[in-house]
Amino acid sequence: MIQLEDKLYTSTEVADILGVSLRSVYRYLEEDKLTAEVKTATGRHRFSKKNILDFLYPNGESVAKVRPETSAEVKTEVNKVTTTKKVSVPIVEEEKPIVAEEIKEEVVAEEVAAVEEEPVDWLAKFREAAKKYREEAEKEPVGKTVVEETMSMADTINPKETEEIPEPAAEEPAVLEPQTTRKNFYRSSLGGLKDIAQNIDKGSRTSYLDYAFTLNAGLSLYKPIKPFSMLHVYVRPTDLVFFEKLLGLTPTDETNSQLCLVVSGDDAIYKAKEELHGLFVVSKARLLTDIAEMGDSALVSEASSILK
Repeated sequence: MIQLEDKLYTSTEVADILGVSLRSVYRYLEEDKLTAEVKTATGRHRFSKKNILDFLYPNGESVAKVRPETSAEVKTEVNKVTTTKKVSVPIVEEEKPIVAEEIKEEVVAEEVAAVEEEPVDWLAKFREAAKKYREEAEKEPVGKTVVEETMSMADTINPKETEEIPEPAAEEPAVLEPQTTRKNFYRSSLGGLKDIAQNIDKGSRTSYLDYAFTLNAGLSLYKPIKPFSMLHVYVRPTDLVFFEKLLGLTPTDETNSQLCLVVSGDDAIYKAKEELHGLFVVSKARLLTDIAEMGDSALVSEASSILK
């Protein structure tokens, strides 16, 4: 039996006595194969002589008696085989495959053990950091610190005023004669034709402005027609800029446009408008005139059957 002093041993000392790694010691603890006499408030383990002997000789002296006989038998058998070579039979300890979780736990155990064996003097570290901070504060010019703090406070209380850039004056729309019309073609950032139509109606009602759909859009309010890709709507010259901003319009050519704003100051158009399905459309007479003058043959054919 191994001879040990009657004292408390650290985890590292136990690992040396057993001839295993510190990781194995913590595994034995987790598997309850090894018992610690004391566990300190900081989580450190201390082992007594009895703890170590109980691990080495779980059945008392009986194991110790069996082992020498086994060694003698091995030695006898080896001597029978050869007398010219000294044979030593190393005892290989089978290592069980360690899964990822077990490796992680053992690494943590090693880190804890390292902390146990090398206690950190936190008070000394704190004092050292405080001393370093005071030395750096003494080196820094006081005047500079005060100026920087004053400037920081001034910026917080009175933020720098940004220079106001005057917006360019909006171009005044050209004054049109009451009977004169002008067609402007656009694409909108709002999306589809339905969204554009709804925003025209909502914006005009909120701002008390006039509008009236005509051509395909106007005819579709009377009765469903074939799909189309452009809205035509009358607006007043003074309201043109308002609708351009409201709908996020970008000027384009007729072939690529979604919307045509027909600019007209003719009061008769807006006074005779009708409300259908929540939207305003020009009168039937005006719609027939517009389709005859600006529409294609297919639209003229549809209008003749719808607007009888």
